[in-house]
Amino acid sequence: MKILSITQLPVQPEFDFPTFLFLSQIEELGPRDMLAVLDVWEKWLPLLKVYKLGDRKEHVVVFLESEVEDQVDEIWKQSPSEAFKHEAIAQTMIMGTLKALMPELGEKQCAPVPEPTKPLCRTLEKIGLNLQDSGALDRKYATITPYPHRYGCERCHLKDSCIKNMNLDLSGIMKSQPKAE
Repeated sequence: MKILSITQLPVQPEFDFPTFLFLSQIEELGPRDMLAVLDVWEKWLPLLKVYKLGDRKEHVVVFLESEVEDQVDEIWKQSPSEAFKHEAIAQTMIMGTLKALMPELGEKQCAPVPEPTKPLCRTLEKIGLNLQDSGALDRKYATITPYPHRYGCERCHLKDSCIKNMNLDLSGIMKSQPKAE
């Protein structure tokens, strides 16, 4: 049974304020709220795991330990708006890690999801993750992609279900409604 090599990467992404604002759908954040967000960021950094898998056709897997999911689930019970903000912090951490590792991803490019091969699935099991046939990892805040960045949508396992490839006309979704008089 083939298993890929596993190398932990010491990546500590910087907080990306514009990405956080975009993901949290907040236009601005006051000083007290900003300090609270940064406190959560610092608390979660030790729970961020980054591994390079393989030696020739490498992949990188980035995820937050399940403890983060548990914390966010508890916050949802108390305050959905606060939980949404915490989810944005986790997502910003994952995206920031990918950008730190692969700056060539840029703002508009995706990190393609690899096909869930048996060696890749077995390797992920060694670090406590499961890659489903759909290409999804069993952690809420996680991603896996070729490393260094290569390919694109054409080699992504999710290409058939990705909104980018469905040729949908979404232009009318955000149109403003006429004002009532």
